[in-house]
Amino acid sequence: MAKEVEKKAATGAKPAKKARLNLKQYLKEMMGEVKKLTWLSVGDLVKHTAMVFVVVLAMSAVIWLLDLGFSAGVKGLATLTGAGTSTSQTAE
Repeated sequence: MAKEVEKKAATGAKPAKKARLNLKQYLKEMMGEVKKLTWLSVGDLVKHTAMVFVVVLAMSAVIWLLDLGFSAGVKGLATLTGAGTSTSQTAE
């Protein structure tokens, strides 16, 4: 193996060049791939969009209810421990 490394170093073999980005070829291939796509019909698109809105609203309601519950729980714990009241006395 060491001899192979020495041979490569001695011959000055360079690694193969990477293929350059050809913009025209890239765009041509991209358009070919876009033509293969199947697009949703208008009706399906409306149904899917409505479903996304419903799920977002439902998740917002769940997060809001959890926030209310946790806030009430933290306030309840604060009242139990007396952390919510201030009993500072001033020296006169």
